[in-house]
Amino acid sequence: MIRSSLIPLLCAAVLGTSATAVPVKLANLPLSVEPNARLLTLSGEGIRTAFPAAAGRPDAVFMTEDRKVSMAFEWRTSKLAVNEIEKLVAQFPSVIRAQVPNIKTLKAGLVQVGRTPWAQFVFTTPPSASQGDDLRRELMVTSMGGRMLVLTIAGNQKDYSRNEAVIRTLTNSILLN
Repeated sequence: MIRSSLIPLLCAAVLGTSATAVPVKLANLPLSVEPNARLLTLSGEGIRTAFPAAAGRPDAVFMTEDRKVSMAFEWRTSKLAVNEIEKLVAQFPSVIRAQVPNIKTLKAGLVQVGRTPWAQFVFTTPPSASQGDDLRRELMVTSMGGRMLVLTIAGNQKDYSRNEAVIRTLTNSILLN
């Protein structure tokens, strides 16, 4: 989760072209999205650079045009049934608190994207010494094919607020195949 904040620093030079407004099937993922011209797509090489260890490497990454907020999709091998998503909303906050130090705020809820339920976890942590604003992380988790599909949205609070419309347009366009 914390590594997601490194994406803008590590990959600015290896970004792919701007995405178009046409639905795009994401490679290796059972979904399509409708990104817009204000989003950049991180290339496979850029993803490997930002996430050198294969464990936890996302399958697809989008970034806002200012390269301040990343949206990373990962289809994990962990099993998750659709009927377990609501339980995840209740149980996972304690896992987040145990794994992420200094959490300032944490909100958990169940949201619908299309006709699919997603567990949503939004949390903030204090800024590092070089940053002046709280770090914001959002995890959206659903079940696809009996496996866990995770979208991690990472950036600082101000950058998220500045880019919220673009981010929500992408998340609202997710179509599970």
